[in-house]
Amino acid sequence: MLKSTGGRVLAAAVAAFGLVVAAQGTAAAAPKSVAASFGGYGEWNPDPSGGIPGDSIRACDTSADGWGIEVKLDIGRNGTWDRVASTRGHNSPYCSPWKSGDIKEGTPVSVQVTNVDGGVTYPKGSLLLSHA
Repeated sequence: MLKSTGGRVLAAAVAAFGLVVAAQGTAAAAPKSVAASFGGYGEWNPDPSGGIPGDSIRACDTSADGWGIEVKLDIGRNGTWDRVASTRGHNSPYCSPWKSGDIKEGTPVSVQVTNVDGGVTYPKGSLLLSHA
């Protein structure tokens, strides 16, 4: 009797573990939102989610205040901005298209979100440290 009960418990534990592993493989995370100093936000999406490509950024301007939003991506955190998404030249409310490209899994990235107006960048911004 003990052997069959122990076998059932073991089988149930193995099945539960299998469900957890399977669920982790299929789960899709939503984009990470990063607030600008004012009037908008940027988004970083490390993994594909619905129709949103992975390893992508976009900028969203939510306030008609004359300032736009710019999002920059530094792949490898080496100090070089490798990808830029901006709302420059568009009336608010507006979100830029997603800017994407494949990045090796686990690569460290920096995402900077700033306010911009013409050639002027607001001196404060938000920075997100993440991984592809």
